[in-house]
Amino acid sequence: MSHSPQLERLEKLAKRLWGLLLLSLPITTFPFIPGPLGRTTIKPLALFPLALLIPVLFWIFLKGKQWRWPSNLIPLLAFLLFALISSLLAYLLVPIELRGVGFSERTLRGWLSLLLGLLFFFSAFWMNRDAEDLKYSLKWIYAGLVATIVWSLIQALAVNTELLARTSINRFQLLISERGVQPRRVTGFAFEPAWLADQIVIFYMPWLFAAMLTRFTFQKHKWLEPLYFVLALTVLLFTYSRGGMLGAAVSIVLVALVLGREFLARLFAWLLSPFRKNENFERGKSLFLRLALLMILVLFVVGSFSFLSQYDYFANIWNASRNQSLTNYLIEINTAQRLAYAVAGYGVFVQHPFMGVGLGASGLYLFDHFPDWALSVPEIARQLSPESSVIANSKNLYVRLLAETGLPGFIFFMAFMLTFLKMIRRQLRDGQPWLRYVATAGLFAWIGIMVRNLTQDSLTLPIMWVSLGMIAGLSANKND
Repeated sequence: MSHSPQLERLEKLAKRLWGLLLLSLPITTFPFIPGPLGRTTIKPLALFPLALLIPVLFWIFLKGKQWRWPSNLIPLLAFLLFALISSLLAYLLVPIELRGVGFSERTLRGWLSLLLGLLFFFSAFWMNRDAEDLKYSLKWIYAGLVATIVWSLIQALAVNTELLARTSINRFQLLISERGVQPRRVTGFAFEPAWLADQIVIFYMPWLFAAMLTRFTFQKHKWLEPLYFVLALTVLLFTYSRGGMLGAAVSIVLVALVLGREFLARLFAWLLSPFRKNENFERGKSLFLRLALLMILVLFVVGSFSFLSQYDYFANIWNASRNQSLTNYLIEINTAQRLAYAVAGYGVFVQHPFMGVGLGASGLYLFDHFPDWALSVPEIARQLSPESSVIANSKNLYVRLLAETGLPGFIFFMAFMLTFLKMIRRQLRDGQPWLRYVATAGLFAWIGIMVRNLTQDSLTLPIMWVSLGMIAGLSANKND
């Protein structure tokens, strides 16, 4: 930005704060965050370095007079403007309070959630401009990944074996999270297993898979990323997160098919190479190696399936009786409640299709739109009880945006999301190996985010915004 000593010191400070932000992202519900944010479920430890980083960045830009903005700023601003108009007009509906919570509190919370997410987005955008910035970011991302893997595997030993005392592990977990160790599923540093799965699929796996697919890496040892990938996949299994595993599977398959044709061609050529060797001894060694690797892969798949089958939450998908109604089947496999939330959210949208009910306010309307069959879902029945203090949400970001910002707000948000595909295409066309690596990781993360938003509706999720911000930052100033 500038070569003045003062700005150089500020830039070094910004990089250190950015590194701390990336390192602390796995901690999603830090129990010692004060004020209004302390009453929310999503309160990442990364808010502390973010709160210091943003003013430092603005001071750098003011001194250097070099402002950078993402190329997709216009659709983002259009979404924000329409969401604001929607919230102001929704105030005229004067919705009644629900369980002591009114419209103003819900919309304020919704906007605070979104603005915090955007701060993560712009910090990631501003801190990633070139290959050197990416190399620095990956150093801290991988440090957080290693810590997450180690702590998750320690949890797995504690909850699945007698080798470690669960009480001691739980005591440490409560120092960094408001929820302790779960009975069977690992959470890492996150509040719940699904959030740990999101971290792995959206934030860590993209870079690991891209390194294997493109054969590009900033690491000294090229075997590290394949090792990290296998360990991350193992941790993902211990979360028992069906949504996380679905996101990982869809991302891996689609990215491999779209961008991994050269990799797949090399893989098949390598597998068939023993049959083209002339010497029997060399052919035998090569064939044995390939058969051994295939056997390990088969054992991993079979072992994973057997491991997941030990938990009813997962095994019920294929063990539940098919000779029953669809509703009862969904209840038995623990997915009916999410469908009920989404159906109710869509009902709110149908009633307010153009302007929505205001950002964050859909929970005040959902109870009036639950389908009749939802009354037999235990979780829904508990929430409808007069003793409950829970305010439901749609559990689906797309349905939530339809309900809260109407069809125009949803269209503007989707237009914003689709612009990232253009950025990825631009990176691929550039031709530089490191940008192809970024594009591959970006496509993996983008697919993972789109799948994740089918089962989650938070606009705060830092890993989503940081991943998108890095894609935008590393795409800036590249010619179409």
